[in-house]
Amino acid sequence: MTDRDLLALDKMGFIPGPGENEDTFLARVAKVKKTFEAGDWIPEAHWDWVRIYLDQLYDVKPLYICAFYSNQSLAPWQGAAAWIEGKALNSIQLRESLRKGSYLKVYSREEILAHEAVHAARSGFNEDRYEEFFAFMTSEKKWRKVLGPILQRPWEAWPFLIFIVGAIFWPSFYLGAALWVAMGFFRLILRHSQLKKAAKQISFFVPDLRKVRAILFRLTDREIQAFSKGLNLKEYAEKQSCLRWKVIKSYL
Repeated sequence: MTDRDLLALDKMGFIPGPGENEDTFLARVAKVKKTFEAGDWIPEAHWDWVRIYLDQLYDVKPLYICAFYSNQSLAPWQGAAAWIEGKALNSIQLRESLRKGSYLKVYSREEILAHEAVHAARSGFNEDRYEEFFAFMTSEKKWRKVLGPILQRPWEAWPFLIFIVGAIFWPSFYLGAALWVAMGFFRLILRHSQLKKAAKQISFFVPDLRKVRAILFRLTDREIQAFSKGLNLKEYAEKQSCLRWKVIKSYL
């Protein structure tokens, strides 16, 4: 695989994951393409705006995403879900109501597709610390970009709901709910700050904001934390030789 082939696949939404070598990367690409070509998914026209937007935001235009409509197994607050097996995206599930263009008259189909496409592009990563921050950056509303990542994993809503229901019988449970929310806000503020500091550190070496976002999008959690603490990007990049960093170096 040439560097040009690698960059082309990255652009299509196949971003090499941490520690992924050429054989495992190409096997993942082949598996996703095979699944995509064998299925009957949502109309391609539904992806047009999403691809343009993600290209501007993270320099990626996902082409092989298996998306379908179904409410099965989705939590009440979920408009969609990305199903990932190992390091390969299996499919994206969208609520039936999104066939008409929106969910709860709050989320547009395009916004939800863009959100889930972020997870698809980063399916080669097993990194969840900043994953939802990248996904919610696609939101149309500024408040969702800021507050959306307060839930890092779907199950994190359940303790809050349990505390609230429990408070009907035992008022002291309100304290548990308050503490759970406070912990979420503390984590939210901390990680927003870390991403901002990492972006600032990268911008010392890469003045183009679009390239800064593209680099951040392809970093591991540990690397984001390291850059937020002042790690020198160019010195670090010179020591890296994996597929993922070949892509990142193309922005330097």
